[in-house]
Amino acid sequence: MDIQRLILEAKPDYEATNVPKSPFRKKFHDLVTNPKFDAFIMSFIMLNMVQMAFAYEGITTPQQKVIDYSNHVFTVTFLIEAILKFIAFGMTYFNNAWNKFDFFVVSASIGDVFLEAFDFSGSGGFLSVAPKVARVMRVLRVTRILRLAGKAQSL
Repeated sequence: MDIQRLILEAKPDYEATNVPKSPFRKKFHDLVTNPKFDAFIMSFIMLNMVQMAFAYEGITTPQQKVIDYSNHVFTVTFLIEAILKFIAFGMTYFNNAWNKFDFFVVSASIGDVFLEAFDFSGSGGFLSVAPKVARVMRVLRVTRILRLAGKAQSL
């Protein structure tokens, strides 16, 4: 009974048990499950944290342009990560709670970039607040480091 209970309560590693049969998708799976890929993404998350820390009230226009450009680079990087994982895992990508969260954060970041491209500051209502809300959602990228830190055995 105890062994059956342990088997029922066990949660297998999502990435190790979700290996695709297709050779094409398996290459992507090998890439996104590689510890070096996680280290690369973790370094980008940390750089993104530093970039967000540079924003302050009264920032000069050239500094703001650098922050905006770097935000686009980070958004594209995290979007590519999500696409690679979606190719590797297919629709089962959404079976993992962290992947759902990552997809939500990437979607919010894309929304932030889209809303930033249009100046809604003069209009009233939701559209003037939406870019600020989207920027706050971008801060959620930082919480992704918790997932990656949990994977790292040395931490």
